[in-house]
Amino acid sequence: MDERQQAIQAAAGRPVTSLRALSHDEAMTVLTRLGQTRTPNRSATSQWDDRDEDTWIDRL
Repeated sequence: MDERQQAIQAAAGRPVTSLRALSHDEAMTVLTRLGQTRTPNRSATSQWDDRDEDTWIDRL
């Protein structure tokens, strides 16, 4: 969680106590900047497919 907050603050260029504290323009800038920093070795699957544990839906 701390790593995520630091990434958001770095992208926003200011301390952020909550995502709700970002303006729309700031949030769009953060999303753009974080989207550009994704590692290229990520798989093409979704986070749902890449999860480590089964959920209650998987056990049905």
